[in-house]
Amino acid sequence: MDNRAAVEARRQADWKRGLRALTQVVASVVVLGAIYFLLPTNDRGPSSDAPWLLLELVLFAVVVAVQVPAIVKADHPILRAVVALGVLVPLYLFMFARLYLSGSLSSAGSFNESLDHVTALYFTVTVFATVGFGDIYAKTDSMRMLVTAQMIVNLIVVGAGIRVLISAARRGMEQKYGVEPGAGADDDLV
Repeated sequence: MDNRAAVEARRQADWKRGLRALTQVVASVVVLGAIYFLLPTNDRGPSSDAPWLLLELVLFAVVVAVQVPAIVKADHPILRAVVALGVLVPLYLFMFARLYLSGSLSSAGSFNESLDHVTALYFTVTVFATVGFGDIYAKTDSMRMLVTAQMIVNLIVVGAGIRVLISAARRGMEQKYGVEPGAGADDDLV
């Protein structure tokens, strides 16, 4: 009877951790979305978006740099890495959507149609997902370069970014349990 109670208690604790992680991701996406949709976008004129892109990428890198040690030190590193990914991807997408929105507002001919918040986010996600339906496309060289930059950074975010988070989770598992995930460790260490 004690074994069943222990298993049930562990299962409930796992569910609570999972729900807490899901709540963190949803809350982060809601906050980031609210900032994206509610923060006024000014028509900045024909100035370059490059400084904003660099600033936002540095901000993104700082968030990743803060997350990596937090993942390593977490009680449940794999879960923490999943939460970090669930926050970082929307942050990345909202950053580029904001740049596209700003570019469209500052120069009406930047895209084949004027972008609003929703279409800018839609365009960003289609570029990120490499779907590229072709219904919205960049028309000016500066916007084409920005889209090209997003494509290149997408490869880095998806490839290297996920690799960094996985490596941090592995290091955390090794420090906490003395083994790599899947190498004879308890199956539900998350």
